Amino acid sequence: MSEKETLLDYARKLPELLDQIYRTPTDPGQWDGLLSGLVEASASRSARLLVMDRSASSVHFSTKVNIDDDQHRDYVSHFVNLCPWRPELAEKEPGRLYNTFHEFSCKQQAFYRTEFFNDWARHLDIEHGLCGTVYSDSRYTVQLLLQRTGGQGAFPMFLTREINRLVPHVRQALHLSRAFSVQQQENLSVMSAAQRAFMPFMLLNREGEGIYTCPRTDSVLDSQPAIAIRQGRLWVQCRQARQQLSREICRASIDPNYVSEPVLVFRRGCPVPVRLLVEPLGMPDMPRFWTEDAIVAVYLQDPQDHLDLDEGLMERLFGLTGAEARVGAGLALGKDIQAMADEAGVTVNTVRTQLKSVMAKTGTRRQAELVGLLLRSSAVRGVNQGQVPVTGL
Repeated sequence: MSEKETLLDYARKLPELLDQIYRTPTDPGQWDGLLSGLVEASASRSARLLVMDRSASSVHFSTKVNIDDDQHRDYVSHFVNLCPWRPELAEKEPGRLYNTFHEFSCKQQAFYRTEFFNDWARHLDIEHGLCGTVYSDSRYTVQLLLQRTGGQGAFPMFLTREINRLVPHVRQALHLSRAFSVQQQENLSVMSAAQRAFMPFMLLNREGEGIYTCPRTDSVLDSQPAIAIRQGRLWVQCRQARQQLSREICRASIDPNYVSEPVLVFRRGCPVPVRLLVEPLGMPDMPRFWTEDAIVAVYLQDPQDHLDLDEGLMERLFGLTGAEARVGAGLALGKDIQAMADEAGVTVNTVRTQLKSVMAKTGTRRQAELVGLLLRSSAVRGVNQGQVPVTGL
C-alpha cells in the first residue's frame, strides 16, 4: 500500500477511533475496542495499554489485543523491564509515541541480540513498535504500545505522526477515566462506611492519607485541639495514642477482618475521652482499571456528641437482659466498669459477669469487637434529642 493509500485508509477510520476513545472514561472495557481499531488502522500485529506505577517499573493493570494470555502474563511479570527500549523511553518526553526503528539508539540488529527478543518477542514475530507515555499523574504512568511483525516492516514516520495526533485525546480520556473512578470509588467507600456505623468517620488509603472526611467529623475536630488533620493525615496530640493509632491503621490495612482496640484521646477538662475505632473498609472485590484505595475507616466517638443506644432494642436484637443491655450500652458509650457498677448499685464483679454474658450472646471475643458491633447496630438512636438524622454523614 502506498503512503497516500495508507493515509487515506487511516483517515477513514479516524472518526471511529475518536468515538471509541471517548467511550472509555465510563467503560474501561472499551479500551479493547480502541486497541483493536488502532491495530487495524495502523496495519499492526498487536497492541497493549499498561497502567503502571509512577516510576513505570511495575504493571498495575493492562489490557491487550492479539497477544496470547500466557505470553502477556510473561511480558507483564518479567519481560516488560527487559525491553531494550524501556530505559531510553523513560528519558523521552511524555505525550507521544516513539518509533522504535527510527527514534531509539538501540538499532534493529542490536535488538535481535537481546534476551527480550530471543526469549519472548521472536516466537511472537514482534520486531517493530510504537511506544510512549500517554498519561501520568502523582500515582500512575500509562503507556501505549503498538507492535508490528518483521513482514509488516517498521512503522513509517508519516504514520507515526498521524497516530500521535490521537495521543492528546487518549490522554484526555484517561484523565476523565481517572477522575470518574476516583469519584465512583469515593462514593462507594463513603456509602460502605456510613452503613457500618452512625458515628462520624474519615477514610484513609493504604498510605494512611485521608481521602474523605464527613462533615460531622469536621465538627468533632473543630471542637478540640487533641485531634487534627495534618498534612493530609489523622494526627493526635498524645504520642502514645498517636503510635497506637498508627499501629491500628497499619493492621487494619493488611487484615480485612481485623478488630482494632479503641484509641483513647483525652481532652483537657473532660474525663471521658474521644475514642477512635479503626476498621478495615472491606470494599467488595471488583474489576477496576484504576485502583482507588479507601482501605480503612476511622470512626470518632465523641461523648459530647450525645450518642445514645436504645437498650430495649438491644435486648430484642441480641437476647439480652435489661441489666446486660445497660452494661453493653455503657461500654459502647465509653463508661468504665467501676462507673457502671456505681450507677447500678452493684459490685464490679457483677458488672464483669454481665459483660461476659453480653459477649457470649453477641458472639464477640473482645470488648473492642463488642463496641464495634453495638455502635454499628440499629440500636444507635442518634445525637441531641435522640433524633436520628436522615444520613450518618
